[in-house]
Amino acid sequence: MTVAVLIISFSFLLLIGVPIAWCMGIASLITIYIGGLHLPTAWFAQQTLRGADAITLAAIPLFLFAGELMNRGGLTTRIMRVAEHIFGRITGGLGLVNVATALVYGGISGSATADTGAVGSIMIPAMAQRGYPKAFAAAVTAASGTLGIIGPQSVILILYGVLTNTSIGGLLVAALIPGAFIAATFMITSYIVARRHNFPRNEAPAVWGEIGRDVIGALPALLMPVLVLGSIIGGIATATEASALAVVYSFLVGILVYRELPLSSLYAAASAAVATTGVIMMIMALATPFGWILTVEQVPANAAAWITGLHTGPIVTIILVLVLLKVVGFWLDLGPALIILAPILVPIALAAGMTPYQTGIVFTMTLGIGLFTPPIGTNIFVVCNVAKLDMWSVSVWLVPYWIASIVCVAGLVAFPSLTEWLPKLFGV
Repeated sequence: MTVAVLIISFSFLLLIGVPIAWCMGIASLITIYIGGLHLPTAWFAQQTLRGADAITLAAIPLFLFAGELMNRGGLTTRIMRVAEHIFGRITGGLGLVNVATALVYGGISGSATADTGAVGSIMIPAMAQRGYPKAFAAAVTAASGTLGIIGPQSVILILYGVLTNTSIGGLLVAALIPGAFIAATFMITSYIVARRHNFPRNEAPAVWGEIGRDVIGALPALLMPVLVLGSIIGGIATATEASALAVVYSFLVGILVYRELPLSSLYAAASAAVATTGVIMMIMALATPFGWILTVEQVPANAAAWITGLHTGPIVTIILVLVLLKVVGFWLDLGPALIILAPILVPIALAAGMTPYQTGIVFTMTLGIGLFTPPIGTNIFVVCNVAKLDMWSVSVWLVPYWIASIVCVAGLVAFPSLTEWLPKLFGV
């Protein structure tokens, strides 16, 4: 009865368009009053406060603020220039440049939406001007924007670490090889699509002096992920302290090195970071009583017992977990889906033989596919807004990237060393 009231009220509110945080909060309150729990309203307030009371969550606004400062300080353009020097002379090279730019910028912003918006605002017009179909430019931007959640400053990995009590520093280090693997797969996909459709390439000869200047210009920005991970691996700072270092470093680079970060833009950068953080923290806070009710009613334990009772073996169990993640990822944004499903599915994945860091990266990547999948893929909305296109014209070009993403997830499941080798090497 209790679980039925919770799920039905949550689903109804979601279907009528209530924001996800309020869906969880209102459903929890309804369940308290008519679901047979017999709990005081004060309990709901206490659980909500507890959900936002974690010092490690302070890393989220700081990393987002650092990414905003870097972007407003001229980072994205410099990364794009270096990437074009490396990949621009390949057939369809700007597609590869798009992925490479998203990989580097995503490692600094930590947000898929920020990654997609920043890269898309520059790369989509540039690719259209060079003769690429605008819908293809939007599609590759939407897909590669997911690299923002598999990077050294990933907000989602921080969230996963808090939810599952997994080392955040270890998760950020474990994401390095998978991030490069996914980027390489997307580049290969872009190249195959480009060859098939005979997309253009840059025919201009290389000018080594210009290349040198652009690489030197981008170097201060490229060093920020090194600073963050180096301080964590070296035991100098926790993830939260490293995020504060990232803010100071971004500010100094934008003001003193690039000299493109006006002090007047600090308020706008802080406002953007705070707005995004507010959404995340509201979801975290209101998901806590929701998750508590599920746990008390033994939903995670019953789900694990049901899957175990199928006697399907570890491989089929993992496939069932991933299919459930994928289906939920179609309809829920990444953060809420992770908050609801992690307590239920992580123990099942670990019992099936997956390792802790591998589970975090695979869960994040699987849910991340939903960011560029209709009907509510956030990245698709961002690129459609930038390119002034409809969702379905972009979705046609996304099909190869959906296939590539499934290949990447399968590779990460099949080869645990992709996620476990670096944390073992550095002892995190």
